[in-house]
Amino acid sequence: LYRSLDVERRQKYLKKIYLVSEEMYEYSKVRSWGKQFLHNHQATNMLALLTGALVIESYKETQANIWKQAVVDVMEKTMFLLNHIVDGSLDEGVAYGSYTAKSITQYVFLAKRHFGINHFENNWLKMHFWFYYSTLLPGFQRTVGIADSNYNWFYGPESQLVFLDTFILQSGAGNWLAHQIRKHRPKDGPMVQSTAQRWSTLHTEFLWYNAELLPYPPSDYDIAKMHVFPNWGVVTYGAGLPNTQANTFLSFKSGKLGGRAVYDIVHFQPYSWVDGWRSFNPGHEHPDQNSFTFAPNGQVFVSEALYGPKLSHLNNVLVFAPSPTSQCNQPWEGQLGECSQWLKWTTDESGDAAGEIITANQTGDMMFVSGEAVSAYSSSMKLKSVYRGLLLLNHQTLLVIDHIEKYEDSPLTVASAFFHNLDIDFKYVPFKFSNKY
Repeated sequence: LYRSLDVERRQKYLKKIYLVSEEMYEYSKVRSWGKQFLHNHQATNMLALLTGALVIESYKETQANIWKQAVVDVMEKTMFLLNHIVDGSLDEGVAYGSYTAKSITQYVFLAKRHFGINHFENNWLKMHFWFYYSTLLPGFQRTVGIADSNYNWFYGPESQLVFLDTFILQSGAGNWLAHQIRKHRPKDGPMVQSTAQRWSTLHTEFLWYNAELLPYPPSDYDIAKMHVFPNWGVVTYGAGLPNTQANTFLSFKSGKLGGRAVYDIVHFQPYSWVDGWRSFNPGHEHPDQNSFTFAPNGQVFVSEALYGPKLSHLNNVLVFAPSPTSQCNQPWEGQLGECSQWLKWTTDESGDAAGEIITANQTGDMMFVSGEAVSAYSSSMKLKSVYRGLLLLNHQTLLVIDHIEKYEDSPLTVASAFFHNLDIDFKYVPFKFSNKY
C-alpha cells in the first residue's frame, strides 16, 4: 500500500500517525492502562505506540526512540510477569485473554525482529496453547466464559495459534486448532465475531502461518481428559472434542484474585516496581470461586454469567443471609468484590479474595474436583469453610456437594445456590442410549 501512495499522501498519513502516537504516549503517563500490567488495554495501547514509533523513526528518530523505550520498559516487565504464569492462562478469561494475547504475540515478534529480544522460551508462551484448547466446549465454537466474556474469543485466536505453532510449538497442533476453529465458525447468532474484531488479526495470521507445519492434533485429542490450570485455579474436563452426543464438558474454578502468581506478587511484594494492586486491574474477573459450568452431551445446562453485573449468584456460587455487610440484594451477600459493573479489588478485604483447588482426579469417564472458597467471603460473615465438590458420575450425571461450616457467633442462618442457564429453560431431557441405559 505504501508504494502506491504519492508523496503528498505519504506525508499526510505520516503526520497523522505521529500526532496520534504522541497523544498515546502522553496518555500512557497518566491513564490507568499505563500502570496496570497484564491488562488488555495496556498491551493493546503499548503495541499501537510501538507501531507508531517504528513507522516514524526514519523521520523523527529522537522522538521514536523515546516512545520505543517507554513501550519496551512496560512490555519487558509484562513478559517478566508472564514468566511466572506457568499454565499459559490470563486472569481476564478467554475472551479478554485473546484481546491481550493478540498484542503480546505481536510484541514478541517485533521485539525479536527490531531489538533482538528473544522471548520464545517464555514459560507462559510455552503453555498458552492450552488456554485455547482446554477451554473449548465440544464443537470448537464456544469457550468457557469465566470472567467477562462473550461466548468465545474477542480477537483471533487463529492468529495467536499460528504464532505459537511457528515460533514456540512447531508441532502442527496450533495450525490444527486454528483450522478447526475456522472450519466451525458460526455464521450467525450470538457467537459470531463483531465486524470490528473479525478481520483485525488476519494480517498477522497470514504473516506468521507456516505451511510446512502440517496440522496435527494433540495426542489423544479424541479422548475426554481433565486439564488443570494451577495459576488460574480452573479445571476443565472434555475440552477440544467434536460435538457428538456423548461428549460432555465440565469446568470448575476456585482460584486467587488475579491468578496465583499475581496474587502472591501483590501480597509478598518481591519487586519494588510493583505497587500492590495499583499495578494490576482484575476488574473483568467475577465473584466466582467454587463456580462451575456443565454441558452434558455438549448441551450447555449450567452456564456462566458472561459479560454481566458482578453478582455472585449469577456465577453459580453460594450466597448467605442475613449478612451485616450486604451491599446489594439485601439481606443476601455473596463473595468479595461483587455488586458493581466491574469487580471491586481495592476496597475493604476484596484484594484478599481467594479460592483454592483442593483436589482434581479423573478415573475413566468419572471425575472429582473440589475447592475451598471461604477466603472469598467477608470476614463479617464468620464462616469457617465453604467447600464444594463436583463428582461427574457419567456424561449425563453431575453430583454437586456443598459443605459449609461457620463460627458460633456467625449471623448467617440461610444459604442459597442459583444455577444459571443462558440458553434454555432449566430442564433437561436425557438422551437415551440403547446400548447403555
